[in-house]
Amino acid sequence: MRWLLLIAALFPASAHAEDLPKLFQPIAAVTPFTLTDQNGKPFTPDQLRGKIWVAHVFFTTCTQGCDKTVARMKALQDAIRGKNDLALVSISVNPEIDTPETLKIFAGDLQAEPGQWTFLTGAPADVYDVVQKSFFQAAFKDPSAPKEQQITHAFNLLVVDREGNIVGMIDGRDPANVSPLLERMKGLASERYVLPAVNATLNASAAFLLVVGYVAIRRRKIGLHKMCMLAAFACSTVFLASYLYYHFVVLRGVSPRLVGPGGVRTVYLAILLTHTILAVAVAPLAIITTYRGLTNQLARHVKLARWTLPIWLYVSITGVIVYAMLYHLYPPY
Repeated sequence: MRWLLLIAALFPASAHAEDLPKLFQPIAAVTPFTLTDQNGKPFTPDQLRGKIWVAHVFFTTCTQGCDKTVARMKALQDAIRGKNDLALVSISVNPEIDTPETLKIFAGDLQAEPGQWTFLTGAPADVYDVVQKSFFQAAFKDPSAPKEQQITHAFNLLVVDREGNIVGMIDGRDPANVSPLLERMKGLASERYVLPAVNATLNASAAFLLVVGYVAIRRRKIGLHKMCMLAAFACSTVFLASYLYYHFVVLRGVSPRLVGPGGVRTVYLAILLTHTILAVAVAPLAIITTYRGLTNQLARHVKLARWTLPIWLYVSITGVIVYAMLYHLYPPY
């Protein structure tokens, strides 16, 4: 199987529109490896666990197509710069020349985003082993060939999902492939952001019900008030369960951060901070207020509700704002 993949890697598929779906079918998992990055630090694929990334093989003195694949990677970098969920990896198959120092200069010339576009090198045997066995790409060296033809390698760009599975490859020399590749990356990244939309809907529903419930009690429509408040309590309870599951199970405790202009980020962090602090407070307030209402402790219910309602409403509304800023205004993918 591995050698079939290596042979296929030497003959990358064309980028015609009708072929694109076939280019993005699962291939295999990236097997563990350790190489050295452009900063001289050890690199393992586990460092990109949870991200969508694109990998390719190249070397800085290549004259047979690397200029094209590097240009495609540069185009991807320009499109995804600062996006937390997306990354790029370039592996040199000429490590004798492409030392970490050389790759660092090369990365600087390309304006590679630190921490987002990583350049790898290592001992020659290790590099070829990684390319062939971890990425299933062709890479061979023939010292007897003319100097400019001694290294033969594939020119594919490989898409790797959050779990470290190679989910497709495409010819990296064709500029027409940048757009579908970028869409594939963003599509894979967006798959885990369904729950935030659900959570925002729950927050918006809670805010709407709180307003209707408040208007109802002002008009002495006690039955409608009770129904709306209980529904808002249910929405917030489901939201809390969904939120905790998403952040601790799906995201594994690592929340996406907003990457935007300084002013926008300051506003976002201010909203997030107040939202988080008041969200901690509103949980017991809502429980106690609801309990007092259901047990007909009306005087105590009304007294506490004067504080609970505005805090609860603020938390629900800012929850929607945080979602909109993080996942729509400046999405992580």
